[in-house]
Amino acid sequence: MATTFTGHEAAVQGQDSRETRDEESNGAVPHTFGAYDHVTEVDHYNRDEEKNGAIPHTFGAYTHLTEVDYDTRDEDKNGAIPHTFGAYTHLTEVDHKTLDAEKDGAIPHTFGAYTHLTEVDRQDRNVTDGGTLHLRGDDLPRGVLTQAQRESYSKDGYVVLPDAVDDSQGTDLLEEVHNVIKRISTGGAGITRHDMSGNTGAKKRPSPVGHVLATFEPEDKSSSNPFERRVARLGLGVHQKLPSFRDLTHSAFNRAVAESLGYNDPRITQSQIIAKLAGIGGSLVPHQDGAVSFSDPPSAMTFWYALEDSTLENGCLCVAKGSHLTTPLTQRLTKLDDGFPKFVGLEKPLWAQGVADKDKIAPGEYEFEALEVKKGTLVLFHGNLMHKSEANMSDKNRMAYTFSIIDGRAECPTDSYVMPEVGGLERLA
Repeated sequence: MATTFTGHEAAVQGQDSRETRDEESNGAVPHTFGAYDHVTEVDHYNRDEEKNGAIPHTFGAYTHLTEVDYDTRDEDKNGAIPHTFGAYTHLTEVDHKTLDAEKDGAIPHTFGAYTHLTEVDRQDRNVTDGGTLHLRGDDLPRGVLTQAQRESYSKDGYVVLPDAVDDSQGTDLLEEVHNVIKRISTGGAGITRHDMSGNTGAKKRPSPVGHVLATFEPEDKSSSNPFERRVARLGLGVHQKLPSFRDLTHSAFNRAVAESLGYNDPRITQSQIIAKLAGIGGSLVPHQDGAVSFSDPPSAMTFWYALEDSTLENGCLCVAKGSHLTTPLTQRLTKLDDGFPKFVGLEKPLWAQGVADKDKIAPGEYEFEALEVKKGTLVLFHGNLMHKSEANMSDKNRMAYTFSIIDGRAECPTDSYVMPEVGGLERLA
């Protein structure tokens, strides 16, 4: 089916966003940003991925884009590779095809996570349902997952880590988002507006990779100027352009989390802010992030940070527990010559690491579990895990920040939608 693109996007060179995905609508094509059969303008807190026919996580379905930009780069540091963020000449990459999943002591469905790498299960831990483990202050170092947490991630496909961001940092993150949104609506320095409606003769869509492209809620009719309507989302290079989110992403905590699950060479594929606004945030259809943050073998993992309380009423994240073991990847997102995204089918399905041939059977209907979490909570989930969210019909916003990584030992095709035009994927430092 041919995909036509209409709507509005803005490329910011500095700030703002919220958290609602257009992937959350009926007919959305999972894991792309704004690719819809019929896209209209977006609204402040809802993503255009949430419209009928939207291709979630692509930022490809809008007629207007606003771009945010920050000039803070690591290029000037010793050994830095020009035109990259934090890529240095002294970093080497391990063998693409060498995976540790089959070694003794390896935890299934992870890359190089072994039982002897971190301390084993402690008795003073509080364990709750749904994969949530609350650690006491005298437990493992911050960010180092316990044996039980890693096994929970392996079995269920996700794990919930409360209090990953404290109130002070959370406030700073939200403030930066709101400042960016304000700049987008007023225009001015650092803001580039892209009219992709066809009226200006523009034929190539700006890439969101390494940039902050803002899309707008299609249901918002508050202004005749599409660039003054409410922002739906920002991506896919939020961590590269917005300082507070750069610091959060490249924190020692996140690095320790990744290493606990065997990522010795974690590479960031994309980062975004999803602004699911009160009363207007749309639903997100079931999908797998690994189709966008694609690698062979599958190695994608998503860090999902709740910037505000997430409840059933405002469209919290819902996961199909264990579906990463029953649902292989069957497609991946590529970038066409004109910058638009397109899913292509895989020659063969790609299962999570460690799934035995006898277990490779078609799944039945998914049973989704709602993850109601507090502000500051981190949800980690496998790239093959089926997940979704419902529309926000409440009077409270539900903003979140997400970024995904893949293992540097796995192969990422050069035509992948998330692959930078210059250089490789940035390392989680």
